[in-house]
Formats: sequence, structure tokens, C-alpha cells
Amino acid sequence: MRLSESGIDDIERVLFSGLEYGEECADLIMVLGSKRACDYRVPKARELFLSEKANRILLCGGRVQKTTFGEMAEWQAMSMALNDLPSESVFFEKDSMYTAANFELAKPIIEKMSPEPKRILLVTADFHMRRAILLAHRILPRYEFLPCPVSKGSACRDRFRLSQKGMSRAIAEAQKLVMYAKEGLIDDIEI
Repeated sequence: MRLSESGIDDIERVLFSGLEYGEECADLIMVLGSKRACDYRVPKARELFLSEKANRILLCGGRVQKTTFGEMAEWQAMSMALNDLPSESVFFEKDSMYTAANFELAKPIIEKMSPEPKRILLVTADFHMRRAILLAHRILPRYEFLPCPVSKGSACRDRFRLSQKGMSRAIAEAQKLVMYAKEGLIDDIEI
């Protein structure tokens, strides 16, 4: 499939527009898992923690994958990457296998930590942030999620136009947004 330049601009707008981090503080940093989360999402979470943007981190992801630290669950690899932080500040959601489950299974953990509605800094890849934030709003509507996107890999905002792999991943993510909206998993949005 070949997209026109305006089609590519639409994908960029849908995936990335308005999802910049504004340096706000929150009560919790939530990091979504992936096989490379310990390489680029966790450093962002560490940076936020050390700059006192939030005093707790929740690592999410139970999928066993080949990570930088070997084959293990996402949360374990991310934990290893944060082993120098105080253990009482790091929490785990250990069972999720996909993005919606990150929020569904983290819900009781978050509600126990913060029973009153609070702010949560959400850390994931920039091309994945729109879907993640919309799922967060649907599954945990009492909480304010603030996007903290990380630009890394072929599908990031600055690189997706440069390769077929990046373009394919960006298109697939945009298609997931359409599918999720049609299935009622997220609110339909206008960008």
C-alpha cells in the first residue's frame, strides 16, 4: 500500500499530535512493557523519578520475551534495569500480555496506592502512546494520565517516514486505533 503525503501526515497527526510531556509532576510513573522497555522506557522512568516528577514507579508486563537481560518477563527485565532505585518505590503488574491488560491488571494496584483520583505519568513508545492513553482513560477514568512518550526505534515520530519498517509499524498502529474505536474499546477521537 502506498500512501499520499497527506495520508502520511494524517498518520503522524493521529499517532503523535498533542502527546508531548509538559514536565508536570504526578503521584506515579507507569511504564508499559515491551521486549526493549528496559533499554528506553525505563531510562525515561528513572529520569522522571530522579528529577522528582513522581515518587513511585509501576512496571507493567508479564509477557516473557528476549530482553537485554535474557529471556524473562517484561516486568523482571525492567526491574533489573531499575535495581539501583529504592525497592519500596517500585511496584509490579506481572501478568498482562497486551496493552489493555496492562491497565486492567494494574487497576487494583493503582487503586490501592492512590484511592483518590491522582495523576499518573504514562511512559511508552511515542507511536504507541495514543492507543495507550485512550485505553487508560477508558479503563481508569478516575485518574489523569499524562503522556511521557519515548522516541526510539523505526516507528518513532522522527523516523517512521524513513523506512518501510517504520512506515508499516506506524500504519499498523493507526489501524489498531480505528479497530479499537469500532469495537468500542476506546473513544473515537478527532485529531
